[in-house]
Amino acid sequence: MIKRLTSYLDYSTFAELALLLFACIFVAVVIRTLMTRSDITERQAKIVLGDQTEKNS
Repeated sequence: MIKRLTSYLDYSTFAELALLLFACIFVAVVIRTLMTRSDITERQAKIVLGDQTEKNS
């Protein structure tokens, strides 16, 4: 039964859907990264170098 079911499937459609999904997610991540404010980026970059714990102000 599974053999007959897989013979009807067109794998090129799944490959195209996977590529489209990847492209959409990639573009969303790039847009989100470019829209991040510079002060947030600077604060995140200093996390590793900070010896003191961050104070909530």
